[in-house]
This record gives sequence, structure tokens and C-alpha cells, in this order.
Amino acid sequence: MRIKVKVVVFETDPAKWVHCYCSYCPATGYFLGRGNSAEDVICDVTAQLLSVLCHRRKETKLQKLGWEISDNLVIAPIFADDEAIRLAEQSYSTKIVEPKIIVVDVEVPVIQKFY
Repeated sequence: MRIKVKVVVFETDPAKWVHCYCSYCPATGYFLGRGNSAEDVICDVTAQLLSVLCHRRKETKLQKLGWEISDNLVIAPIFADDEAIRLAEQSYSTKIVEPKIIVVDVEVPVIQKFY
């Protein structure tokens, strides 16, 4: 099973923001993706997404964000590009110039059952 989520990635002023790029993932509410390149940011967001998915049975935040989660099914909420950008701007309290929408596609990790 695979999950795809949209990530808004945008350039920032490193003198003001420390990093050259920041991101926001509306499906996970993750706005800490930062780095010196868009690739750095996507690696960070991907790692965060996989971590959240590994702990999805305990992760109540996902359900509050609109995820459907059961033992055999994981469905992420879908956001229109405009809505994802609006939420990113709201999260960072800034107008984002030239945002990039990148789709992160990961295999949902299998959760081992211990008896």
C-alpha cells in the first residue's frame, strides 16, 4: 500500500529564516521541513511522514487531520493545490512567492504485531 501527500516547498531568505527552503505538508500538519535545497526539505518531510505512519495506531493527530486508518487501510486527506498553499501561508504567517507543490509517495510501513 502506498500513500501520496502534497508538500508546499518554497524558497526563503536565509538571513531571515536560517534555511534556503521551507515546506508545509497539510496532510500531516508538518511545517518543520527546512533545508538548503528542495531535495533536503523533501527528505526531511519523507522521514517525518514515514515516522508518523510507523506510529499510526497511536497517532490521533492523523485522524483529526482527516486520515482514515485501520489495520488494513490508510487513506490520506487530499488537498487542492490552492488550499495547500493557503494553509502553508497561514502556518508561516507569510505570503509565499513561487511555491512548488511536490508529491511525496511512500510505501506504508508494515506494523509488526507482537503476541
